[in-house]
Amino acid sequence: MEVHTEDSAPAPRERSSDSPKAATSHVDHSSYMSPRLRSILLWERPAISAAHLGVSLTIVLLCRWVSLLNLVSGLFVVGTLASFVYVNGILMINRATNKGTGRPLEKYYLNRSGFVNIESETLHRRVDYVTDGMNVVLTELAKIVLIEDNHKSLKYIGISYTIWTLRTWFSTTTLLSMVLVSLFAAPRLYLDHQELIDTQVVKGRQIAQDQWTAAYSKAELFAQDKGILKKPVKTE
Repeated sequence: MEVHTEDSAPAPRERSSDSPKAATSHVDHSSYMSPRLRSILLWERPAISAAHLGVSLTIVLLCRWVSLLNLVSGLFVVGTLASFVYVNGILMINRATNKGTGRPLEKYYLNRSGFVNIESETLHRRVDYVTDGMNVVLTELAKIVLIEDNHKSLKYIGISYTIWTLRTWFSTTTLLSMVLVSLFAAPRLYLDHQELIDTQVVKGRQIAQDQWTAAYSKAELFAQDKGILKKPVKTE
């Protein structure tokens, strides 16, 4: 007969934002990343991470002067033209030297299933993953727009207004470049100084909450004095 004890139940996952005490614990947030993404963002192999950051910034900056559609079309034309010249040049040389009649890139075409074809199972899995993510985002967006929680809606209004304001100061490509650099820098900095950052975040959140509570109370009293809101009825 099996005996189930309380010790067999899995312990709830502790998050650094749950309490000030938890802020000092070392929680490996990077465990939620895929191994490849973790390796890139945490600079486990600096050369690979630097290459990804450099290519990403180059693409963003190129879009500042060149249309993305023009860029993709141009790369396709240049790449295909280079292959055309290479294949026909090799064919002409082979015919002149009687070295063979096979097409130079034929082996890649015959083995295209290894790097061109997409397996239906893999595609369905990725589509399901993207769909689930979009559903989560759209659900949260609906909650914000429909004001399910005043605090959350006001927070995202503030974030959107900040982005809107920054857009008037910087170009879109500059903002995207800043986001890319932050994406590559923030995870590594956070893991190196996790305890200090978590402590400061908890303190800042508490201060912001106190300021918000005080401002909300003053606004509520002002509205009651002006007759916008009814004053609470005192009961003996």
